[in-house]
Amino acid sequence: MLSQQYKNMSSLIELRDIKKSYEDDGVSTQALRGINFSINQGEFVSIMGPSGSGKSTLLHILGLLDKPTEGKYIFSGQDTTQFTEPYAAHFRNEEIGFIFQAFHLLARSTVLENVLMPMQYSRIPKSQHQARALEALEKVNMTHRLKHQPSQLSGGERQRVAIARSLVNNPKVLMADEPTGNLDSQSGKSVMEIIDSLHKQGHTIIVITHETPAARYAQRIIRVQDGVITTDEEGSVVHGHNHNGYEK
Repeated sequence: MLSQQYKNMSSLIELRDIKKSYEDDGVSTQALRGINFSINQGEFVSIMGPSGSGKSTLLHILGLLDKPTEGKYIFSGQDTTQFTEPYAAHFRNEEIGFIFQAFHLLARSTVLENVLMPMQYSRIPKSQHQARALEALEKVNMTHRLKHQPSQLSGGERQRVAIARSLVNNPKVLMADEPTGNLDSQSGKSVMEIIDSLHKQGHTIIVITHETPAARYAQRIIRVQDGVITTDEEGSVVHGHNHNGYEK
């Protein structure tokens, strides 16, 4: 069972009986069947599950890309299910940093331009944009590629740029969707070590993955199957075990 230390702390994220159904030609499919958990500021959580388990639907709700059919999603004390779509978009840009399997970098923009982009829609003064972008790129060891375009980078380098882009607005939480899914084992290891270092710097991190080596970096692993949570327990890193499952 999950350690009592997590239950006693104040929550950044709280899901209360979250359900999600989809209608298709009059047929209702229940993707989530009553999800309950909380995540505290500074936690590193992996959400695992096979294809069709509901983990992608759960990520879309956590990232305010979709709304639940039933239940409440409390983020930083606010009931997100009451958000209008424009406010949800604004909130998402300010408070959540996304890292995707497919990177989603702008092909004709440089590394620096890609990382600058989220700040165009933020309240951060323009005078600070360049410095913040460079600081984020320094955190992922990519300052030597500022003028390169994504096509000139390896997959691991593209994902590091995507991580830098997710950091520039100083979000409350980083959400990574299969961040190692398009990478070889060595690049995947490098990316997870960067994500792990961000957690050690105080960032709250949620990683959605079906890859055990990636999940093992987390303090806590939530497993989802058929739209319900099957286990919610401390990860191996909490107990001091070797959580590096990637081959060298």
